[in-house]
Amino acid sequence: MFCTVAMISCRESKYPKGIEHVVVIGLDGLSSTGLHAAATPCLDSLSRHGAYSYTTRCVLPTVSTPNWNAMLCGAGPEITGAINNSWKAGDFGFPYTAMSKGHSFPNIFRILREQRPGAELGAIYNWGKFRNMLEEELLNMSEAYPSQLETARKSAEYILAKKPTFLFIHLDSIDHAGHSDGHMSPGYIKCIEETDSHVKLIVDAIRQSGIADKTMIMVVSDHGGIFRGHGGNSYDELATPIIFSGKGIKQNYAIQQQIYRYDVAADVAFALGVKAPQVWTGRPTKPAYTGFGEPDNLWKGLAVLPSPRFASKTYKEPFGETFVDSATVAILPPEGATGIIRYTVDGSVPSKESPVYSAPFTAKKTATVNAKLFSDTGESVNVKAIYTLKE
Repeated sequence: MFCTVAMISCRESKYPKGIEHVVVIGLDGLSSTGLHAAATPCLDSLSRHGAYSYTTRCVLPTVSTPNWNAMLCGAGPEITGAINNSWKAGDFGFPYTAMSKGHSFPNIFRILREQRPGAELGAIYNWGKFRNMLEEELLNMSEAYPSQLETARKSAEYILAKKPTFLFIHLDSIDHAGHSDGHMSPGYIKCIEETDSHVKLIVDAIRQSGIADKTMIMVVSDHGGIFRGHGGNSYDELATPIIFSGKGIKQNYAIQQQIYRYDVAADVAFALGVKAPQVWTGRPTKPAYTGFGEPDNLWKGLAVLPSPRFASKTYKEPFGETFVDSATVAILPPEGATGIIRYTVDGSVPSKESPVYSAPFTAKKTATVNAKLFSDTGESVNVKAIYTLKE
């Protein structure tokens, strides 16, 4: 009898307790630096009443399909074949390491449908190509809507009507603002703030539906951006926020464990108490949950800090411009980080012995200016601007 009780107790402790619903809210194109710069009362409230990280790492390339698919499939493009935005699930032209009956790599909807046959599963998305990543026959709800506001409203209606076991929501406006106005531009920041009000519609629906005390909310992003694009490997493209909030989640907790894009599927499975397949790369972010701690092999070396930025008027091209006679060089500290900015004007990479940047300065001849952020715990990647002067 004692052995039986002990086995049951051990099995139950493998997963968080009391989470019956998971809602993932995906914000396309939201960078960590963008979130830090914007006024977002709803997202801030979710963070204060939850666990969060601002260093969640994208898969490469930093474009939408590879990263959204990694969140659904628990594995990156080298395993799933989703290497660009034209990829579609079921196009069996890539040798997966594992395959479902629908000729796709097994994603979180497949795992839930097989282990929870009666579960209410839904995907509601603002970007039509999100459908390419789904085996729609597995879902009770799969719909695309042309505007972000309508997508949020339809998601709220679905939550109120069906109280889904798992719902994945995709909102696309922030990415559009990054492309049209430039990342970290006033228009980009304003769009993040507007999106926060759309997230609130979804959060309010969860509360009104009566399932808030059984629901975990995750806020995720696929990539950030720089200038008016993304797809590269800058810090602003690679580092995105993640927020866990609701049932079973710690309060106002900064997660130390490194999180990767493909960990999202593992977290959904972990929260709902279903077994993730061995072929997934992802692992659950256990420190976010009450009753679970940080891993004992947590890496505690130097931190990779956000990079400074050079002031820009256009937000659409590499830092630096062409001037007549002289140029004013202004370097902006990164949002959400503290430290000392050091710079050089001879093209060399700054070190801890390089001059400290304290205020804008004037360049009177063509110069390649480099800048890095340094702190007691780490340093950033170098950023460069070329200031070309003409007589």
